Amino acid sequence: MAQEFDFYRSVGTDGAGRVDFTGYFEPTYEASAVPTAEYRYPLYGQPAALDSWPLPHPTRSELEGPDGLQGGQGPLAGLELVWLRDRLQAYLVQVQGSARLQLTDGSVMSVGYAGRTEYPYLSIGQALIEDGAIAADELSLPVLLDYFAQHPEALDRYLPRNDRFVFFKATGGAPPMGNLNVPVTAGRSIATDKTLMPPGALALIALDLPVAGAAGDWRPVAVNRYVLDQDTGGAILGPGRVDIFVGTGARAGQQAGRINTSGQLYYLLLRE
Repeated sequence: MAQEFDFYRSVGTDGAGRVDFTGYFEPTYEASAVPTAEYRYPLYGQPAALDSWPLPHPTRSELEGPDGLQGGQGPLAGLELVWLRDRLQAYLVQVQGSARLQLTDGSVMSVGYAGRTEYPYLSIGQALIEDGAIAADELSLPVLLDYFAQHPEALDRYLPRNDRFVFFKATGGAPPMGNLNVPVTAGRSIATDKTLMPPGALALIALDLPVAGAAGDWRPVAVNRYVLDQDTGGAILGPGRVDIFVGTGARAGQQAGRINTSGQLYYLLLRE
């Protein structure tokens, strides 16, 4: 292998190889093909004229209102694909970029990324930390979900802070796709900053991953494995950020929400 590849280490966030890892997943939620009193929060298809929208684009609040229920009164009217019962779940689908939805009629619908407005991604978890609502060393998806379960009124304050809005398309049951338009594989696909990192390259990651034990507890396990750099993300910027795709469903979400650790990233590039 050494004769065929050059081996490169990412300089990371500190110039010495420290890389911060997070996880992402394909959530599974209940949804309805029509709006009801219970299912009120839509996912939207991409506007046909999005490419010609003047900049700056409308903010999240301008598109759907501070309560997330006003999208039918503006440029998103008629673009509703499906409705979820939980506003935070609808928001998390935008963060993750895909979802598998169990519809009330018993069918299953899958949606994938179609486009977005031109705003930088703002983490509501980071906003909670900055406001002193959550300690930085305690942030995880379960902690975030618990916070908003206890403070549902806070959704109207925090979700509109992320002006970026993501649009979707029905994918007919296809697996989640990376930005190279090929399916991502649980535990073997990563997202990086594609302005810096080589798309589709073979990489090696080294970090402690949270793994569920038989009793349902989570413990860190040292992992060294080969992966493919197949995706990117709005929050994945610089040489010191990697997002690992960990799969579909609730268990994958539990693992992804607990990945918040440092490690190393190496690339194997074919010699010419």
